[in-house]
Amino acid sequence: MISPQKNIAGDSGSRFYGVLALALAAVLFFAPLVPDVRLSRPKLLLLETGLYGLLFAGLAARIYIGKLEIRNSLLLLPLLCYGLLEQLFYFLSPDKIVAVTELKRSLLSLAAYFVAANLIDTEKNRLAVLWAALAGSFLAALYGVLQHSGGIGILDVPHMDRVMSTFGNPIFFAANLVVMLPAAAGLLIASQKRLPKFLLIIFMATAVAALYFTQTRAAYIGLAAAAAVFTVLSMRSNRAKILTLVAIAALFAVFVALTTNIWMRQQQHLLIWRDTLVMWAHYPFAGTGPGTFHIYFPKFASDALRAVWPQGQFIVNDAHNEYIQSLAETGIAGFGIFLWLIIAFGVNTVRTLSRHEGRGRFVIIGLAASCAGLLAQNFFSVDMRFIVSAVYLYICMGLVDSYQEQRIGFGNLPRAGRFAGVALVLCAGAFTFHEVLKPYVAQKTVAAEKNFFDERVLEPAKTIDDLTKLLAQYPDEPLIHEKLGWVYSKERNWPAAIANYTKAAELNPASSGPLNNLGNIHFLTGNRQMAIEFWRRSLERNPDQVDSRLNLATAYYYEGRLKEAVDELKAALARDPGNKKALVMLKQMTE
Repeated sequence: MISPQKNIAGDSGSRFYGVLALALAAVLFFAPLVPDVRLSRPKLLLLETGLYGLLFAGLAARIYIGKLEIRNSLLLLPLLCYGLLEQLFYFLSPDKIVAVTELKRSLLSLAAYFVAANLIDTEKNRLAVLWAALAGSFLAALYGVLQHSGGIGILDVPHMDRVMSTFGNPIFFAANLVVMLPAAAGLLIASQKRLPKFLLIIFMATAVAALYFTQTRAAYIGLAAAAAVFTVLSMRSNRAKILTLVAIAALFAVFVALTTNIWMRQQQHLLIWRDTLVMWAHYPFAGTGPGTFHIYFPKFASDALRAVWPQGQFIVNDAHNEYIQSLAETGIAGFGIFLWLIIAFGVNTVRTLSRHEGRGRFVIIGLAASCAGLLAQNFFSVDMRFIVSAVYLYICMGLVDSYQEQRIGFGNLPRAGRFAGVALVLCAGAFTFHEVLKPYVAQKTVAAEKNFFDERVLEPAKTIDDLTKLLAQYPDEPLIHEKLGWVYSKERNWPAAIANYTKAAELNPASSGPLNNLGNIHFLTGNRQMAIEFWRRSLERNPDQVDSRLNLATAYYYEGRLKEAVDELKAALARDPGNKKALVMLKQMTE
């Protein structure tokens, strides 16, 4: 039976949940400090392992003590629908290998929300989590400022015009600052002691400087939106609200006027949005499918956009607008749930504030403004698609809901049910961690592999001489020609390699290897169209070649033909489900 509960876990579990809250604080402290490197994504790996570990540990503990309960919130139903719809989209998708990225984002976002909302049971733990997150972001912001100056004194830091700290991209770094600044402002007003106030002022000054140095226009808009929401939620007088909002608008206008060089930087957002809406019009109800934007969009890219960003030179991976991309990929159904979630969060925040008076309510206001800032930034940005920013959004939502007092769930679970439940959670955790680690293991394995053309023959001259003599005796033996082509390829003697592989393919029309290798050579020497032709011919002779399909997918990717690239990767994974190169290429296509 589901019923309201008064205690989150009882006295027996409070100490354990305190440990979990401190573990969450540690994750949020280190997350801004760990580098976010393309493909390997250490920052994301920390968040995934940390949040999933906390989720399963907390869930197992609740089941073990016999009280499986969560905080009651207006967000529960839209969150449930969001998770179920993403899973439904994934299982029905013909493009599962790309849809899995969005499934991963939705599941980690839900984990972030439930961890933040349900593992914090005291104000002390909540403040510990907030201070840890701010401390980590302060160090990241300080590093960003040092990147702008190139270091200080004997401390040498790589100089960057647009700083990115440890986030691998200025936009991602800016998103973190947009989240942290309003939260810090709320904590500043709520704090009564001088030292915390002083530390928060230092953090905010550093973060504002770092945010400016990112030169991220969407983040500037996001911070202004966060300030506006903070004003509306914190001030009682309508007159004071209006005056403050006018002041924010005026200051922002002055800032824009003083930074026109940043605002006039080339961007094609309007063209991308228009073409994305055209794509949505062809799939209005269910969209193209989660995570599929980059493989369907080239078909709808207008001539005006192609003229600025030629398909073979630029790849438009995202719509640079979370709302339009959500509409295009998940249609009215998915977009409607996303809007429902945002509206529910707004209503829920107002209700939560109505039950809290005093200075402590400013912490809630700061967290709500953080969410508003990130959501505003993502009207012009792509950062939530790379998961880390989305995780911070749901953590802030969860922290707001951690103020909820009413809980729902199952109480007094029987002993057998508790042990069975814990065992089930442990199995689910093991499966989840296996899936989480799989792409990282694949990336590490592929990175360690040697390139075919980098491997050298021990005695190339002698090998070529021996094969040439053998060829004089058996001029029509295709294997000798193929072996000679292989040796010449290792020595990067492309004309001789091409001549021998071509002869081998002529002498043995059933052989696919020489054609595949001819494709490799043409690709390496810059003739992608010829490479594609040879790989296609090779696959006509032997459709089960995984390497040829991976090669063809690579060529299609560089040509901007992402749908064809994904089709080849699907075919490769159908023949070799654990192929690590294919898994890494899928990540590369979206990052």
